[in-house]
Amino acid sequence: MIRTIASAYQILGAYRDLLRTVKRKVRNPDIKLIKEAFGFAHRAHREQRRLSGEPYILHPLAVATLLADQSLDNASVAAALLHDVVEDTKFTADSIQRKFGDEINNLVKAVTKISLVKKKGEGAREINPRQYMRLKEKEAAENIRMMLLATAQDVRVILIKLADKLHNMRTLQYQKPEKIERIAREVLDIYAPIAGRLGMFRMKSELEDLAFAHLKPADYETIEASLAQSRRERDEFINTIKKVLFQRLQEISINARIEGRAKHSYSIHQKMSQQGKRLDEIYDLRGIRIIVQEIRDCYGVLGIVHTLWPPIQGRFKDYIAMPKNNGYQSLHTTVVGPDGKPLEIQIRTHEMNEVADYGVAAHWIYKSGAIGGPDLNRIKWLNRLKRLIEAPEDAGDFIEDLRAELNPDEVYVFTPRGDVIDLPTGSTVLDLAFRIHTEIGLTCRGAKVNDRIVPLRYELKSGDRVEILTDKSGSPSPNWLRYIRSPRARQKLRSYFRRLQDEEQGAEESDARAAEVRSDSTRPRRLEELEEIRIRRRKTRDPKQVPIEVAGASDIEVRYAGCCRPVPGDRIIGFVTRGRGVTVHRVDCKHLPDAERHRIISVKWEGLTEKYPVPIEIKAQDRQGLYLDLVGGITRTFTNILKAEADIPRNGEETMHARFLLEVEHVDHLREIFESLQAVPGVISVARIDGN
Repeated sequence: MIRTIASAYQILGAYRDLLRTVKRKVRNPDIKLIKEAFGFAHRAHREQRRLSGEPYILHPLAVATLLADQSLDNASVAAALLHDVVEDTKFTADSIQRKFGDEINNLVKAVTKISLVKKKGEGAREINPRQYMRLKEKEAAENIRMMLLATAQDVRVILIKLADKLHNMRTLQYQKPEKIERIAREVLDIYAPIAGRLGMFRMKSELEDLAFAHLKPADYETIEASLAQSRRERDEFINTIKKVLFQRLQEISINARIEGRAKHSYSIHQKMSQQGKRLDEIYDLRGIRIIVQEIRDCYGVLGIVHTLWPPIQGRFKDYIAMPKNNGYQSLHTTVVGPDGKPLEIQIRTHEMNEVADYGVAAHWIYKSGAIGGPDLNRIKWLNRLKRLIEAPEDAGDFIEDLRAELNPDEVYVFTPRGDVIDLPTGSTVLDLAFRIHTEIGLTCRGAKVNDRIVPLRYELKSGDRVEILTDKSGSPSPNWLRYIRSPRARQKLRSYFRRLQDEEQGAEESDARAAEVRSDSTRPRRLEELEEIRIRRRKTRDPKQVPIEVAGASDIEVRYAGCCRPVPGDRIIGFVTRGRGVTVHRVDCKHLPDAERHRIISVKWEGLTEKYPVPIEIKAQDRQGLYLDLVGGITRTFTNILKAEADIPRNGEETMHARFLLEVEHVDHLREIFESLQAVPGVISVARIDGN
């Protein structure tokens, strides 16, 4: 009886909090709708309790209050109250449809579908552990793909799911230890980054801190305790800065709100781990945020800040002129503070501050008119979601691409026309080529960056001016996948190779059918007609093991011919040697014995991970500094030089011959080296030479 009364008071208090929040934060609040949704959910969950022992209805109440606090619309708040009804009670989607209509029912159905995917794999423990893990990986990928698909159609789906995830994280301690670890890891890998991609940094920070506290409780407690100890000193420093700023801004009649910027525990832990620093060495714990009325005031404040304290070169970013993909806008600068240490300062308007905290949800606050949804065009990532999920891929590829897409850091580069293109940090020339157009990506051969020729693997930096170089006579290499960082470019390249593979398979099947009606008994077999043996990389981390397999067998020895030194991408054949397995030669190798052509077999490259020694010779007009320029031309392509020698011109000769033994990954890498060397002034020719 006492427990029932206590539960009733809990529910009543949470319900009143929701109504107060809706009235205060939701535009044109529909209190009647919210009450009806609560009544329906309360009846549906009446007999249910959470693992904590609390009434289950407290969970949807908390989720709905989180959304109302972000100023989402009435339909979102009502759907949050109802989001577990279909999944966990006897009530059906039809009953919600009849009571609340299409909009709310569609939101509930979308969230329910996402949750039901997880239940498919339950009861599958009787299969072996490896199969079970594959099933769980596929299940997780399907769950996330479905969630992103629903989000691309209506962003409110992910907002409900994120609020649901946040409240579950707040009560995660009641779960079993193995489930706590799995859920916390999923939050760090997927849900927190999605919140960041949508600009919801307040939610992202709390999700990260909650996951961090469960995954590494000792580290979390250490950082929290250290922050508490240093808070007084930090607050005194921030207050001094605020007074100086406030006085100067009043002198130029700029009204501003100045506040300290909190740093959350997980981001501090990440910075300490990545930079190998102690907590007292992390200076951006002390940050200032200045919030003003208009955009022009942002730049006025920036001028005052830079007159008070010297700016640190390279640490200014204008996200007002060039917003991030999630709509984030602000001015960022780092100055040398009065104590001689770096001080980070952010400057933005009130609307920008709302967007920075609530991201896509903030657009419901500033939408024009009471009818219709907000304009989400500024959230470019929403438009990229459809492209991310449209190509069917294997579960591992999809999760890998999603993690890359969720990387919040970006670089901004300029085209020759002055257009600005944003790319994930670490993107290469190939990423940019595919971003511009698929055909440009497929025919890309390099680029001019700031008027200097660079190879495909060159990593772009913010501010680079890039001109893509193409060659329509060439074709992509599978090794390009190793140089690509953006999921969209990776999808385009994979699609090209899948299409190519399908075409080749169709041609092979056609040739096989034609061969069945031909008799080859009256003539000797030719090299087109011999059985093909594929060379495949063995999956191993031990470089001392044989790196390839032949025809699926690991006990066949394979060597690379020293006479022609084949590298991945070369057209190759195999020569069966007595007692020594298969030796791989280039097809144009001069040292293959004509008398033993019957011992030649057809082979192909697959999965490339090694580097191969390749000798080259350069002929060039001799001049002072030529040799250093040649070395520079090689090292610009990120190539290791194993051996180098040159013939010094004598008796008035003007031509120098230089020879290098290089570590080359594949034929496209070699082509990059040749192009880089041919761009060196005075070079006459660059050629590959025999190894013997």
